Amino acid sequence: MSKRTAFIMGASQGIGKAIALKLADNGFHTVINSRVPENIESVKEEILAKHPDAGVTVLAGDMSDQETRSGIFEEIRSKCGRLDVLINNIPGGSPDTFENCDIEDMTNTFTNKTIAYIDSMKTAAAIMKQHEFGRIINIVGNLWKEPGANMFTNSMMNAALINASKNIAIQLAPFHITVNCLNPGFIATDRYHQFVQNVMKQNGISKAEAEERIASGVPMKRVGTAEEAAALAAFLASEEASYITGQQVSADGGSMKSI
Repeated sequence: MSKRTAFIMGASQGIGKAIALKLADNGFHTVINSRVPENIESVKEEILAKHPDAGVTVLAGDMSDQETRSGIFEEIRSKCGRLDVLINNIPGGSPDTFENCDIEDMTNTFTNKTIAYIDSMKTAAAIMKQHEFGRIINIVGNLWKEPGANMFTNSMMNAALINASKNIAIQLAPFHITVNCLNPGFIATDRYHQFVQNVMKQNGISKAEAEERIASGVPMKRVGTAEEAAALAAFLASEEASYITGQQVSADGGSMKSI
């Protein structure tokens, strides 16, 4: 298969789905992944409805599981023969604080996301080196830089991922493989809507009031769309981004206050 191939995790909804659709628009053969096969099949149908001749491969499975992860990458090798873009996109763990954090939960979060990202980068890079081209894009929330009091473990794990990504970027640069992190702020996905529900419950306010409160904390006074995050991912996956590596790029409407 000569067409460039992109593997997108978590492609059944939200940012992952938007990236899959955008890369399909840009002519990539897309390998789309989700834990639930039924959810990802609808994304395949959506891509083919717009691009009947597009290459789409569905590989369902939980990428946080090591055995499943190894099997999926082996299928990419056998079915596609190449891998040019990896989108690491696995959700973090449950909210917690320093006072109530649990050792077992922290270990699981580290294994299910941080280790899964690093292992996927290692496997993907080995395939990418064969063609001396690669784009690795890690979806990592901005909590890595501005920790959230109620997201103790996720903040810590995101910081670890950023550090690892920078290290890996330096080592893969000679092979023309870039490694960058896309840091989404408030994006209108299912995860955002869950957050809205939590704000409503904690403050006894309506949905409209909760959304207004969240948007008021964003300099642009609105939350972003998955398509806006996907546009950034598509650029980082392109030929034009060949000199950009080891970076952390936010799509957050200016929410991060630090420099």
